[in-house]
Amino acid sequence: MTRRPTFINLFLIKLPITAISSISHRLSGIVNFFIAIPTFVLFFLTDYLVDENMNWHPDRFNFEVQILISISLLAITYHIFAGLRHLITDFSNHGHEFHEAKFSALVAFILTFLVSIFLIMEVW
Repeated sequence: MTRRPTFINLFLIKLPITAISSISHRLSGIVNFFIAIPTFVLFFLTDYLVDENMNWHPDRFNFEVQILISISLLAITYHIFAGLRHLITDFSNHGHEFHEAKFSALVAFILTFLVSIFLIMEVW
């Protein structure tokens, strides 16, 4: 007798913080590639935000630009901290037990939150 496939509702499954950290690290990498890199290339390498006298152009530094820069800074910040977490796990004996991995994921989230507050305050 074969067992029939079971429907698993992914919205009802409670993922551990380590899984959330891993998934969000991958998502932040996608955001970095498709949003952060083009944002910084457009705004900073093409002198979009400065006028001919190299002063900030206040009309171009509008709400949409601030949102793009904020999302980019948040994604880069999280990707750095989660990447360091993965590197520590890969190249040391720390982080292989569940309680260590859970703690390091929590630290990555907290550090991202704290550093992002200061970075985004500079944008706004």
